[in-house]
Amino acid sequence: MASTRFIVSLALLLSFSAPALPVLAGGAITNATLPAGKPGNVRLFVNRVGSGKAMDVSNDTDVPVEVVLRLTRMVNVAGVGKGVVRKTVPARTRVRIATLRKRQPGYPLMFQQSFSYSLIYSPEPGKKGTVGGHAYALPWKGGPFRISQGAGGDYSHNSPKGRYAVDVAMPVGTPIVAARAGTVLKVRNGQGGRLPDPAGNYVRILHDDGTHSAYLHLKRGSVQVKAGQQVKAGTLLGQSGNTGRSTGPHLHFVVQKNIGDSLVSVPFRFTQPVESLPNFARREP
Repeated sequence: MASTRFIVSLALLLSFSAPALPVLAGGAITNATLPAGKPGNVRLFVNRVGSGKAMDVSNDTDVPVEVVLRLTRMVNVAGVGKGVVRKTVPARTRVRIATLRKRQPGYPLMFQQSFSYSLIYSPEPGKKGTVGGHAYALPWKGGPFRISQGAGGDYSHNSPKGRYAVDVAMPVGTPIVAARAGTVLKVRNGQGGRLPDPAGNYVRILHDDGTHSAYLHLKRGSVQVKAGQQVKAGTLLGQSGNTGRSTGPHLHFVVQKNIGDSLVSVPFRFTQPVESLPNFARREP
């Protein structure tokens, strides 16, 4: 649930030890299907391939993601055009998104990179790669704001309860509104810092299909609704804050459903696209 922006810069003179993808006779990379049923995240792997570098994305979430790789300050680099690669990576797959070659043998490859990813929050249910189900209105007023940690984020979105949550970076005091009609189940309004609840101040809403939406890290004293109250989409709930386990001002929004005695995060979609900030590109398997 952290609002963070990670950019990793590498002068790629080192080799990395991530396992390679299968290579066909023509040199193309297949989509490797990953095991289902484990907590998901999205990672960029950089491997040595001959004298160049191969860049693979592993998406072991249950939904497709759009990834963006940007390379700058390129020296002796061929194979990526102007340095921007944007691709959709299907759920539970690992895909090669770029192969870097040396323009001149005998000289090193050097560049800086940033990597970001996001679920495809398209409002079009029939579009390929779209997350299905109810379309949620944006749960804030103002902006535009951007997603600072997406599904499977390494900081905190890596458990069944929160793996499909999104953190949206925004100033303290931004109006937070209901993204869908329902009944307020529970609120917290009096927490001033990190303790006692990692969620900080929050509002939880029950919807008519049994799912819950939760709005976390709200500003102390800002919550405008109470348990049992009926709300419509757009009803003011409170203001964004920086309470609980938060490393910066943001809204943590998640949709969940009951599985047995536990709440489990489920994929959802917004009614309009939301852009993402870069995420740290981890390389370990």
